Amino acid sequence: MSIVQSVTDAVSTDGGRVDAVSVRVGAMSGVISEALTFAWGAASGGTALADARLEIEWVPAVVWCEACAAERELPGMRMVCPACQTRCPRLVRGRELDILSVEMAG
Repeated sequence: MSIVQSVTDAVSTDGGRVDAVSVRVGAMSGVISEALTFAWGAASGGTALADARLEIEWVPAVVWCEACAAERELPGMRMVCPACQTRCPRLVRGRELDILSVEMAG
C-alpha cells in the first residue's frame, strides 16, 4: 500500500497513467515476494497504477564478517558467515525497500 501511495502522490500532479513501477526489495526487509506480488493488483486498483506492471529487483542479504574481513552473502536468514560460521551482526545490504523508477504511459 505504501508503494502505491508514494507513486500515486508523486504522479498525481501529472494526471497520467503508470505503465510500470520498479522497486528494489531486500531479503531482510520483511517483504514476502508472493505477498507483494499478490497485493499489488488489489492495492493499485482504482488508481493511476491500475494495470501497471510491478518489476521487483531482489537484493540478497549481505553481512560484513569481521573474522574474514570480507562481505558475505547469506544463504538464508541466519546472521552467520557462510565461510567461517562466525556470528555477523553487521548487515551491509538486504533491508532495502526502494522505489527505483516509474514508467508513465506515453
